[in-house]
Amino acid sequence: MQNKRLDSKNYYYIYGKHPVFSAINNPNRQIENILCTQAIFDTNTKLISSKPYKIVNNDVLFKLVENQHHQGIAAKVKPIFSYNIEDIDIKKPKHRIAILDQITDPQNIGSIIRSAAAFEIDAIILPLDNSPNENGTIAKAACGTLELIKIIRVTNLNSCMNYLKKHGFWIIGLTGEAKDYFNDKLISDKIALVLGSEDKGMRRLVQENCDYLAKIPISNKVESLNVSNAASIIFHSLYPKI
Repeated sequence: MQNKRLDSKNYYYIYGKHPVFSAINNPNRQIENILCTQAIFDTNTKLISSKPYKIVNNDVLFKLVENQHHQGIAAKVKPIFSYNIEDIDIKKPKHRIAILDQITDPQNIGSIIRSAAAFEIDAIILPLDNSPNENGTIAKAACGTLELIKIIRVTNLNSCMNYLKKHGFWIIGLTGEAKDYFNDKLISDKIALVLGSEDKGMRRLVQENCDYLAKIPISNKVESLNVSNAASIIFHSLYPKI
């Protein structure tokens, strides 16, 4: 898995109708080329023809996206992940941020992005190391919502957390090892939620840098939740309070 920062000149392929159509509608997304079948073009002519495009067959698309389910369309795009923590509008009186520590599965990250968009999380922060570059799997799992969430990769999560604290954020780490359950009393106007991977959890220093640790109440018959499922539950708990 690549962990190096993508150069701004690099492109990658997104695929599937929702990711590609959302990218076309995003004025901040640079698209070099769209490749699609004749059938997809005929039913979405106005949208697709607004960008450079080429009609191809399914075999070409399968080779291009390594046999992933492409739904007859793919697009060569520039990444939109940011590398500047200052891209977060700290001055907003209410702010919800998710920090993902050691979550490397693109499917999980894409699912978390989709839930974040559904419940109006403002931004997602990832470490530069131990997280994947922006890629087609993330975009497909996010189902078009990759274009809706500000995603920032930082070199040091602890420095990032300290930056947020200085600007009034209350940082809650979610871990099954916590003594207390997550509840409404922990919610503040500016809150950052830290989620670790299902197998490794949060790194020790990241966990120690949280203001508070909490867990999601689940049946004692189940050891843990998938991190994307846990994120959905927590994001939903914040949504009515916005």
